[in-house]
Amino acid sequence: MCDTILDEASSPAELGDALQAFSSLCSDIGGVQPNPSFDAWAQDALLDSGVAINPEAAAHCAGDYQRSVVFIRGVHAAINRLKQRFPGTPLEILYAGCGPFATLLLPLLGKFEPGELNISLLDIHQRSLDSVECLLAQPGIRAHRVRTIRNDACHYEHPVKLHLVICETMQKSLEQEPQFAVTANLAPQLWPAGIFIPELIEVTLQLAELGDAVSTDNTPLQPDPAAGAKSPGRHPIATIFTLSPRHAAEQLHGARPNPYTNKLELAPVFVEIPRVDDYTGLDAVLFTRIVVFERYRLGDYDAQITLPLRCPELLPLTSGKRYRVGYQLGTYPRFDFAPVQND
Repeated sequence: MCDTILDEASSPAELGDALQAFSSLCSDIGGVQPNPSFDAWAQDALLDSGVAINPEAAAHCAGDYQRSVVFIRGVHAAINRLKQRFPGTPLEILYAGCGPFATLLLPLLGKFEPGELNISLLDIHQRSLDSVECLLAQPGIRAHRVRTIRNDACHYEHPVKLHLVICETMQKSLEQEPQFAVTANLAPQLWPAGIFIPELIEVTLQLAELGDAVSTDNTPLQPDPAAGAKSPGRHPIATIFTLSPRHAAEQLHGARPNPYTNKLELAPVFVEIPRVDDYTGLDAVLFTRIVVFERYRLGDYDAQITLPLRCPELLPLTSGKRYRVGYQLGTYPRFDFAPVQND
């Protein structure tokens, strides 16, 4: 299964089959069945910095094959890079929000010798950790030094400096889940030459023709993956947020209460609706792009976490209208749009 995922000549069908086999095996051993679990946030953990989705929903994410494949390949490349940077040193690895399958790391363990990696798997859900413990008891995995930790990754302090942090706790447009808070907390705990995955997340605001790519309640459908990139109706407005592990703690330190909502938010940006000959069919949309590690990236429509998100607050579209955009922190992280009076 791992060889298929790492082989860049593998077809989408082969990759999908490999991940399905991995997910089925993990479910059989660990007892957690994948399920989208979108109904009323059933059994999600409501943290002070975002929502930690429940184990079934986390298991469901493994089936988002492009997302899983790109992250697994990125993690593999990062570990090999760190072995070059820290020769002869066991690599201290923290996987925050590992879920019940530890999908982004567990398949790779057979590629490394026992003693090369010191692994900590962290999750807020005990059922996820119970599942992972069952998987770790399987032959071929027990030789590795792996421990599980129940904790909130937004506040967790590792006892020693880390070489690698893996954290994929996000929804599209950094809404709902605590990716920013986890990054701001854990990135400063890396060695200077350490690696945080993902390396970069960028959210842009654009006018775009979405058609049926997103339903009226923002529930993602399944568009043609190439449709967004080829759309002739794209009108970029601005990059409204860039999440870089190197700067996340500084951004958090600079957060201030929003004067209109009184919620804590990062430094806002100001945007203006561009002049377009015809706004018919256009939406104000957030797009998310992710640099996992070096050349391993996720672009528009590549995964559930890079699907577009409509911004109904900006409707009706009016040429020259300005908005204040701030990323709000707290129990439900999201972007807040407030109109600004033109001079």
